[in-house]
Amino acid sequence: MVAIAPAAAASTLAIPVFYQPLIDQQVISNISWGTPAQTPIPTVVDTGSYGFWVDGPNATVNSGSPYLGVLGPCNQTAQPAFNWRESSSHTGPFDEGKATYAYGGGGKLINCPYAVNDTMNFDGGSPSIDNVQVAIADFTLIKARSTTCDGAHYDKSILGLAPIPAIAGGPELRPELLRQGRIGSSVFSMWFDAPPADLNAPQMGRLLLGGVPQDKHAGELVTVHNAGLDRQEKGYYYVAMPEVRAAPINGSGPAKAVPVEQPDKPAPDCLVDSGTWGLTLPTSSEAFLLATGLEEDKPFILPRYPSACADIPADAGIELVFPDRDGNKNATVKIPYRSMAEGAGQVPNTCRLNVQLSDVGCTFGGTFYASAFIAHNDDDGTLQIAQGAVAGSV
Repeated sequence: MVAIAPAAAASTLAIPVFYQPLIDQQVISNISWGTPAQTPIPTVVDTGSYGFWVDGPNATVNSGSPYLGVLGPCNQTAQPAFNWRESSSHTGPFDEGKATYAYGGGGKLINCPYAVNDTMNFDGGSPSIDNVQVAIADFTLIKARSTTCDGAHYDKSILGLAPIPAIAGGPELRPELLRQGRIGSSVFSMWFDAPPADLNAPQMGRLLLGGVPQDKHAGELVTVHNAGLDRQEKGYYYVAMPEVRAAPINGSGPAKAVPVEQPDKPAPDCLVDSGTWGLTLPTSSEAFLLATGLEEDKPFILPRYPSACADIPADAGIELVFPDRDGNKNATVKIPYRSMAEGAGQVPNTCRLNVQLSDVGCTFGGTFYASAFIAHNDDDGTLQIAQGAVAGSV
């Protein structure tokens, strides 16, 4: 990686993010690169991967093959993309920044032959961040069967935040900003404002690099062990499985604990991954549906709410109860069903919810981040969790 002169010291840097359940249940930031600022590029803010890349000019996305690493018959040009040659503030390209990124067990491969340095610009008047290095992608290979070539879903850019060494080379935003002295710590936190009344409107949030604010959450802030440090595959954020509580949707009773599918086996730890869609829980689907009054949206193995998505009450949802590492206090994070809304169910006037139940694994995706306040501390090997989505916090 090309050396960059240290910038003036600053303790934290903030990046605006958003969440839209009906459109994209990942955490996203609209980043406009260069001078003048180009078209905003939806960038996945991903605590489940490392590296930082963006599609470059004339980048190709290939799909249509059901086999790993095999070219398919479908090609499309990535749009929007960062045309770095048209930016007056860029430096590079730098061959030292080349990298290849793999996601989903190799089902998505990103080739980046070089990197450039330039300015990141954001919506809403948030300060720009200059002289940032990002890998430029020229080719994406997606494992996906397609017979019509009518356009595959693909990521345009991913900003990785996981504590993984860059074994494949390439830029990493958080470590680079720390080396430059532009943030005072490797700690980062993320939170969101209260969900908007309009389900189609974005729920706005913040990614804060270098700090943990104390006024952006409600209730207890508990410190939990990053169970990812105990796994053979290091470098990810995991927490112990919390208690899942749910109440009848007809209001006939309080929220109660719902058992896991296999109570005779140890509950899995839960991957905390803002780049993943929805929620995946080992919670018993049968017990959950019985406790809530929801139904399975067959043939999908997901629950559905008995109203249109926009009509789901704002206070209806599930609760996740996290004990702190010392067992002295708990943090309860309530996740609204509205935040899980995926789209119309198979029955008219119902809404399918993106929460996978009775799974052998556990993943807290972007849906979790939209409701929680989370601070990530790699130095201490901990995460801090509290109820987020506090009105006026952004």
